[in-house]
Amino acid sequence: MPAGPFHRILVGWDASPAAHTALVTALSLADGQGTVIARAVLTPPEHAETRGEQHHDMEAQRDWLEDQFTRSVHTAPTRGAHVRLEWGEHTDVPDDLRTCATDHGCDLVVVGRHGEDSRLRIAGLGPVARAMVQDTDLPVLLVSATATR
Repeated sequence: MPAGPFHRILVGWDASPAAHTALVTALSLADGQGTVIARAVLTPPEHAETRGEQHHDMEAQRDWLEDQFTRSVHTAPTRGAHVRLEWGEHTDVPDDLRTCATDHGCDLVVVGRHGEDSRLRIAGLGPVARAMVQDTDLPVLLVSATATR
C-alpha cells in the first residue's frame, strides 16, 4: 500500500479512543519518510510544584499516557513513518497544539472528536477540536473514535 501525502503530522494525544483513532489515521496518511508527532499536554493543578502528592499524580498520569501511546503505536501500521510522543508545557491545549504544529512545520493536524453528536457541527465537538477548527491556519482533520471500527 503506498504511503500517504503528508510529511509531518501532529496528533492531539490524551489516550482516549478518539486519540487512538487520530494516531492510526495520521500514521496511515504519513508518507514513508514522514513524522507523526503525538502531543500530550498535562495540565497540572494549581501550584502542583508545591504539593508532593500532586506532583506524583502528574507523574502517574504521564506514565499512563506514555504506556497507552506505546500500546497504540504497536497496534498501528507505521508504514515507515517515524512516530514520537512529545509533551506540552501550556495549560491551553489548543494553543499548545497550534504552537507545536507551527514550530515543527506540520502540514496536517489530526484531532480526535469528543462529543456525542455524530453530525459535523461545531456544537457537537469537544473543546479542543472546536478551537482547532475555528482558529488555526493549518488543515485540521477531525476523526471520531468509531472511524476505525
